[in-house]
Amino acid sequence: MIAHQALSQWIQNSVKTNERTRKRFPGSARKVCPNCGSRHLLDKIVCPADNTLLAPTMSHLALPDLLMKQLERSAIDNRFVLRSYIGEGALCWVFDGTQIEDVMPVAVKVLRHELAADQRTNTRFLSEARMWQQLTHKNIMRVLDTGMMPELQNPSTSDSLIWEDGFSNERPYIVMEYLRGESLKTVLAHWQLSPELTLRIAIEVLDALQWAHKQEIVHRDLKPSNIFLVPDEAGNIHVKVSDFGLAARLFRQLDWTPQTTKTGSVYGDPSYLSPEYLMDQKTGPQSDIYALGCIMYQCISGKSPFVGQHEFHTLIRHVRDRPDPLTEDLKVPKLLQSAIFKSIEKDPLNRFSTAVTMQEYLASLATNVYAGK
Repeated sequence: MIAHQALSQWIQNSVKTNERTRKRFPGSARKVCPNCGSRHLLDKIVCPADNTLLAPTMSHLALPDLLMKQLERSAIDNRFVLRSYIGEGALCWVFDGTQIEDVMPVAVKVLRHELAADQRTNTRFLSEARMWQQLTHKNIMRVLDTGMMPELQNPSTSDSLIWEDGFSNERPYIVMEYLRGESLKTVLAHWQLSPELTLRIAIEVLDALQWAHKQEIVHRDLKPSNIFLVPDEAGNIHVKVSDFGLAARLFRQLDWTPQTTKTGSVYGDPSYLSPEYLMDQKTGPQSDIYALGCIMYQCISGKSPFVGQHEFHTLIRHVRDRPDPLTEDLKVPKLLQSAIFKSIEKDPLNRFSTAVTMQEYLASLATNVYAGK
């Protein structure tokens, strides 16, 4: 179980290592293991997992590199230049870049080509990006710009082997502030957090949520990969919440359901989805509170409160089961444990009524929890 200062140092070291790697090997992974499918940088010869000889990537996995080649000599809207590929999610590729005017580092999300081919998806993506851009708060990742990239030219070189239908289409992008930190998801893959550190993080997440809720925006996809921990020079960790891309204006879209986001299936990480979301009922601020409660439980215990044998089992457990108590060896103060369990009640009316209410309650516990009482 790791505490505040130790985690701050670990994050800073991790950031330096990642930046050195991207500088040495710009672009995305270019090799793949034929046996396990894992992706690797060009300097790797064999897969470290099973010792299989790695093969050059000649599929959609190389498309971010091709996008880099197409854009490396041009600027986005004459304001931003891409530098290197960082990673990807279900919706976007992520690059780091530079704002030309003041040489400020930025992060750029570009909608994946298979999604950008649908004009309705592009419109929704841009609309929600602009909604996120309205949220100016110290604990919310800033959106600096959003727009459409021009169509790309089909190369006449060997790169055409990895060119896919629809790849040349216009695609929307989001330019965000660049954070020199790590996601909570990355941190939890290595560490369990102390109750004190978990409480600090939760209070700052709630600061972001209460501001968004005040603007009638609900996140609805809060999870560890959307929470970034950024150390300052003094070693203090600050929280930034990102990806309000699934958010909707609370009082204008009260009929919002999972199917409006991804037809025929439930969109989001199954570990943090509220019962009302899964039962196709109205969602609101208490849905974000539920997700945060699940995250707090995981930070301290090392596992989701409703982890199942498979994804569908996890979804059922959110609706049906109660979580296991946090064990005594974790040394979680009773009032903090009660607050976590209150936030993950099945009925939204039994949770904290607002992010402000939950934040005020957790803040009232802080002195005793920080003192280890």
